[in-house]
Amino acid sequence: MDLFYDSFKNIAAIALIAYPLTKNASFRRSLIMNPNTEDKLILSLLFGGFSILGNLLGIETFNGALIDSRIVGPVVGGIVAGPVVGIAAGLLGGLHRLSMGGFTIVPDFIANIIGGIIGGVIYHKYGKKRMNFMIAFLAGGLAELVLKGLTLLLAKPAIVAKALVSMIGLTTTLVNALGVAIFVTFVQDVQSSQHLIGASYAEKALEIARQTLPILKKGFNEKTAGEIAQVIYNIAGVDAVAITDNKKILAFKGAASDHHIPGNPVLTSSTREAIKGENVLIANSKEEIGCPVASCPLDAVIEAPLTCNGEFIGCLKVYKVGDIMHLPDIKMVTGIANLLSLQLENLKLDEQAKLLAKAEYATLRAQINPHFLFNALSVIKLLIRTDPKRAQDLIVSLAAFFRRTLKHNEDLLPFSEELEGVQIYLDLQKARFGERLQIDINVEESCGDVLFPTFALQPLVENSMNHGLSHKKGLLILKINAQVKNGYLVVSVLDNGIGIPEEVIQAVKTNSTKSNMGIGLTNINRRLKSLYGSNYTFRLENTMDGSLVLIKIPVSYN
Repeated sequence: MDLFYDSFKNIAAIALIAYPLTKNASFRRSLIMNPNTEDKLILSLLFGGFSILGNLLGIETFNGALIDSRIVGPVVGGIVAGPVVGIAAGLLGGLHRLSMGGFTIVPDFIANIIGGIIGGVIYHKYGKKRMNFMIAFLAGGLAELVLKGLTLLLAKPAIVAKALVSMIGLTTTLVNALGVAIFVTFVQDVQSSQHLIGASYAEKALEIARQTLPILKKGFNEKTAGEIAQVIYNIAGVDAVAITDNKKILAFKGAASDHHIPGNPVLTSSTREAIKGENVLIANSKEEIGCPVASCPLDAVIEAPLTCNGEFIGCLKVYKVGDIMHLPDIKMVTGIANLLSLQLENLKLDEQAKLLAKAEYATLRAQINPHFLFNALSVIKLLIRTDPKRAQDLIVSLAAFFRRTLKHNEDLLPFSEELEGVQIYLDLQKARFGERLQIDINVEESCGDVLFPTFALQPLVENSMNHGLSHKKGLLILKINAQVKNGYLVVSVLDNGIGIPEEVIQAVKTNSTKSNMGIGLTNINRRLKSLYGSNYTFRLENTMDGSLVLIKIPVSYN
């Protein structure tokens, strides 16, 4: 009973030291993150230290043999950080054991290193997420069994080794296996608490994204950078937030804002290094941050690049005072930076789409069908002799048509104004076709003030005239209907022409073009998408009597 008590007391002593250590920020970071070379060195020294502590707390039995918990450190080191740490910790504890003397020093030394290897194998087989109390217990038990086997095999005199194993074998195996399991439980407590923190940080990141994305729609400049930095500072619970471009500070909120001033060149060496390398930079000391102001309180920073189409445009920087950066911090900041970068790319694509639509619109206005102009002039020429007054009116209408076509540069105008241009166009067509052309315009009064995309209706009417009706004999019928229904303006153009080719209908649906499409159909579709996103309808279809083109957009006013 005393043997079990003494063995368990050693484990309890190690646990009392280990648990407070798991609360240390540097140690927690090493356990949570995939360890780099520096982390592995730190962990090797720490777990090697636990192995040495196990030696020092050991109870001597006879001939220098010890009842100790030396093997716990290497096994746990291997389980939580991999074989390199396990072997290094085992080597440190083993070398210390060699210096203490005793007839079991050789098997103790070898078994300590093998214990680290066993822990490393468990690390690779199960990883951090699948590790549990029982697996750790069995790993510790296996390491102890290896120690007992090596003692029987290598320790001399053999009869003494056998007596030692018989006396302490079962007790130390159970106690040290339990010690490994308890120690791993401490580590898992650290990891699970960080996962909970990480979940909280994920919620914060999503909320930050929700609030910052509308701001970015106004562009990326000092004003919007300041608003974004304020949102992140309010939600993230950090001590300071900064945003830079590749030369100067755009925004700074929080501690040290007295000398990190927006508009000034970047101040810290860490930021200059991050800009130069265009990658994530983590600094956990004032020296690494490199602020030239001696009184700067900032102790740790994560600097994540902001990019647009692969081009570096700045940094998002998050600072802490009196703490270091942990894995959830890093994931949150890099996640926010990636979201902001993605939104910047989307905004640039939207802007390019708008510029393309405007360019196509300008081209469309400049490429008024010359046949219309020639036909209108031919009609006027004939009327000059037979009906001078009518010819004069048509000249005025033609001038008004071209004046209106070239005047409007805005994206939207009242539907009544768009309709005026169409009516001028139809007056000229009426003069050409005479009684053969029957026009029916049915527009509800409520439609007049609703904003409508400039130069979107006339190309539809012109396509009906040029492609649907011009090749038809007999009566030509064109109908324009407009009404406000359920918060939408619904405008349709119907004709009794030859119909719309199926490839043209499919081309508009896929936002592509065909040589026989006529004027501006895909351009209109692109402009509607640019203005209304997915909240619109642009439909082309053939009917029993001809064709129908329909536009449905949400109602809006000046």
